[in-house]
Amino acid sequence: MKLALLVLFCILSSCSPVMKTGLSETEFKLASEWMYAYTLSDFKLNGVLIERPPGISQLLFKMTIPTEGGLTLKTQCVYYQVPYKRISGKLSIEELRKEGACAETASGDSWVEVDNIKDFKMTLDNYRLYFDFDRAGKKVKWSFLLPNIENGLIHEKYGPQKEKKWKSGLSFLRINSDSFLNQNNKYLGKLSDRMSKGAAIRCQQIDKNCQVVGEDRCDECRFGWYQVVDYNCPQGGSKFCGQSHCGEKGEPACPRGSKIVAEGEEGICQSDLTPVMNADHILICQ
Repeated sequence: MKLALLVLFCILSSCSPVMKTGLSETEFKLASEWMYAYTLSDFKLNGVLIERPPGISQLLFKMTIPTEGGLTLKTQCVYYQVPYKRISGKLSIEELRKEGACAETASGDSWVEVDNIKDFKMTLDNYRLYFDFDRAGKKVKWSFLLPNIENGLIHEKYGPQKEKKWKSGLSFLRINSDSFLNQNNKYLGKLSDRMSKGAAIRCQQIDKNCQVVGEDRCDECRFGWYQVVDYNCPQGGSKFCGQSHCGEKGEPACPRGSKIVAEGEEGICQSDLTPVMNADHILICQ
């Protein structure tokens, strides 16, 4: 996921001269967040060298950004402290877990902090945000693409309304394997669940007498279910929610078929692995 994001961001920013020299760790961290930002507000001091008030942090702007998985929103507040005598210049970003208002001055609880800077200027131009500053005598320029930020609508004669943004109709979604799950969805299991990780959910259990123990909940599995080889019963073995990775290391052995076979031949593993019975009497490939 991180590699894909890095490749995508480099492609999107390939026309920027800053990108040719590579991204610093902090710049990449901010760019990886801000490319998903929905709103930028309370923006102040565009394109001017920030020299006042000396020694005091001030709010520059705030971003509304989707959290991991994109199910909720959070807020990032960006502050700059102008250097004064022994007080160092400092850029700080504080993160609120929910969407909300930013304080006018920084609290000191920073998500990202860049110190020992001066001559700070920020510029918002054509859906790109630029930071220019001096750090330890070195001129630094950061560039952030904001493809999701909207600025009203475009009305064209004889044409549909368009969003006024970097590319109309294009939005970058922040999704992962949990993006489509929510607290109201009662189905069982995640796509990433695997027995080798100890995360598989058993939805039906078969005992040594080939009887179903407890409730059969396999119809509630979010991504289907698969059988394991345990007691070599005519109706098959116990069932677990998720996608089958049978035959792989640390995963259940694949059932040989629907008929009862000789003991020791029930399960199939990859050629370099052997089926071994675990504590739950399930054949696991080791």
